Amino acid sequence: MRRGMWCAAWTLLAGLVACSPTGPADNVPVTPPPPAPGVSAALDSTRASRGESLEVAVYTYGPGTEIFERFGHIALAVHDRTTGEDVAFNWGMFDFNQPNFLTRFLTGDTKYWMVGYRTDQFNAAYQGEDRTIRKQVVALTPVQRGALYDFLAWNAQEQNKYYRYDYYRDNCSTRVRDALDWALGGALKSAFSTTQGHHTWRDETARITATDVPVYAGIQVALGRNADAHLDAWGESFLPERLADHLATTRIGNSAIVQSDSVIFTAQRTPLPAAAPQRLWMGAALGLLLAALVVALSRAAHGGMRVAGTALTLFGVLWYLVGGLVGTALLLAATVTKHAPYMGSNLSLLLFHPLLLLVAVLWAWRAAAGRAGRAVRAMAILSAGFAVVALVLIHIPGFTQGSMIVVFAVLPVHVALAWAARNAKMNAAPRLPQS
Repeated sequence: MRRGMWCAAWTLLAGLVACSPTGPADNVPVTPPPPAPGVSAALDSTRASRGESLEVAVYTYGPGTEIFERFGHIALAVHDRTTGEDVAFNWGMFDFNQPNFLTRFLTGDTKYWMVGYRTDQFNAAYQGEDRTIRKQVVALTPVQRGALYDFLAWNAQEQNKYYRYDYYRDNCSTRVRDALDWALGGALKSAFSTTQGHHTWRDETARITATDVPVYAGIQVALGRNADAHLDAWGESFLPERLADHLATTRIGNSAIVQSDSVIFTAQRTPLPAAAPQRLWMGAALGLLLAALVVALSRAAHGGMRVAGTALTLFGVLWYLVGGLVGTALLLAATVTKHAPYMGSNLSLLLFHPLLLLVAVLWAWRAAAGRAGRAVRAMAILSAGFAVVALVLIHIPGFTQGSMIVVFAVLPVHVALAWAARNAKMNAAPRLPQS
């Protein structure tokens, strides 16, 4: 049994640091899009005539109050100066009440869709929420403007408006970016891909969620090393504010992409931080504080203080139980959900993993019997060993991951509990003397 347990443990260790599958793309509309500019001369002639009266603008909206609003929002608007029609196309539609929303959210299969609104009403809604509004008029030719209008009208059709939302690669901002790139014949992607950025998915997410400590901590645990790759301007454009900034400074050939750029409403709320916070010392302080608590309880229990033994038992069971549940969720997310590209290849799985559920059971069982037992000692030491491996791997090229704060917070506690399993007397019912 013990041999099987160790084999299973090392098999898990090998699997946890392996790359996870990403799965095929599934954001396919029902009907094909209209031809791109340059495909049909006759069609382009019609588009040029229509495009003469059109103005295309990108509206970027600053962060809101709710956590999902802090990333900002964006819309692509088309104004027809002849008819007065002005429509803001918005790819950020979702519904908490749609069937199986929670399941879809947890598995990364959330359904979003695009719909058009009157631009003035759309802007008024965001102004009412005290969110900054920035307007950028895009410098397109009449043919490109006419073609873009055809594309947006096609995308807004019922059979084509739905898509699977992806946090970083397919969201309201990337849809605006991709629509403009389609009209520009791929020139936008070419320009953005040659501009190296200074941000990563982890850094950007940490910056935006910095004031919400539970969400910030969860993000650090959940994101794997793929989230630490430096992004070019194309990748950074998953955030509306980054897309707007890159549009403002990028040129295609000798021409600027944006012909006018203005802020039409300025919010009064506190702006988001400019950079992700550095909180390694907080993680280390938390880990050392909890480890010191475990050591103190262990020594007190070893000295005969029953309440310390009870507290150590409860702490250990809770620690391993929560860690096991978190690890199970991480393992599932990294292997059988569409979150794998971001949550796979994650060293956090050496700190939180399903084996901790077994440790929690053994910790409680052996405590009830009045002794730690060889099994719980072995599993506690093994768990601490996994955490040490995470500390080593995070410094090795190919395994480097920006979640050192998680290692600093968790490793000391695992080590302290392993030491306590060898030394502390667990809480147990008093035994009667033998005759």
